[in-house]
Amino acid sequence: MRPILLSSVIVLALALPVAAPAQHAHGAHQHGVAELTVVLEGRMLQLELISPLDNLVGFEHAPANETQRGALADAERLLLDSEAVFALPSEAGCVIREVGIESPWWDSGREHGRGQTRDHNRPARGDHEDMVASYGFECAHPEALRRLELRVFKHFPRLQRVRAEFATPRGQGGGVLTSGAAALAL
Repeated sequence: MRPILLSSVIVLALALPVAAPAQHAHGAHQHGVAELTVVLEGRMLQLELISPLDNLVGFEHAPANETQRGALADAERLLLDSEAVFALPSEAGCVIREVGIESPWWDSGREHGRGQTRDHNRPARGDHEDMVASYGFECAHPEALRRLELRVFKHFPRLQRVRAEFATPRGQGGGVLTSGAAALAL
């Protein structure tokens, strides 16, 4: 992630606690719930999705068999496909430039596509593991980014809601997305 975008994400995380419910502490691990951070700076759009692995694959321990390894590989494949995760307005002309995934159990022998990175060295914390997927887009017409649709609910039925926070040149805000209300107004 570029330093200026990383600093924007940090500022957003510090500046938006009022956008989330008062009882929510950013980064709290809660099954059925994920976090989405959206930062638009100039022509660059950064998205970060953080979810307990249980929401995505049904377990949080190291995969114990081929079925669990397959579930983890399927989640990885899906999250590396930005169009399976997000729908952005076509008039914004956004092109994916980088995708990154952090998870404790990726198979380091897999081929990586251009612009795709994984953190293979992040240590496992125990029974409550998260996956972090980061996306970097360059948008020809960022002023046309008025909303985004989150498509993960149809792929991950254990995911019930996503707490979202955003910062754009038009302002900051947040909301809670669900399968029935998966669009975030920016």
